[in-house]
Amino acid sequence: MSTEMLYETVESERQTLYDLAQQLWENPELGLHEHESAEALAGTLREEGFEIEMEVGGMPTAFVATYGEADPTIGILGEYDALPGLSQESTAERSPIEPGGAGHGCGHNLFGTATLGAAIAVKRAIEDGTLEGTIRYYGCPAEETLVGKTYMARAGVFDDLDAALTWHPGDL
Repeated sequence: MSTEMLYETVESERQTLYDLAQQLWENPELGLHEHESAEALAGTLREEGFEIEMEVGGMPTAFVATYGEADPTIGILGEYDALPGLSQESTAERSPIEPGGAGHGCGHNLFGTATLGAAIAVKRAIEDGTLEGTIRYYGCPAEETLVGKTYMARAGVFDDLDAALTWHPGDL
């Protein structure tokens, strides 16, 4: 897969990814309560042709989205939980959407969406024959309370991966 093809795919989905990130920002949900976020992310992947398994690891907001059946199997992890007390408009000044409400102080609205964009780009490369393999997007809830990936790992959802990729927004 060329870098150019990757950029073209992500660019073609720019508005969808932006809208999804904004939707998560405007509707922050605390860990294990990310119902709207999980459904928005899973729904986008479902529309893209991924097979969706909801409620993995015994958590109502955890899911796995799979595309492909060949080896290798690559996992991309996404998070979408918010933090308590960090409600914020999209501005540099303190301006809560809901005073005292939850917000995405760690950028998980971007984390979940950007990794989703990467999964779609890999899926498109598999679809057109540029790559062989299986791509999985792991919807990982409750990262801030350290239970999401733990329960998913305990349930064995990562066991057959050849590699797993993730990232996290940060300050420059």
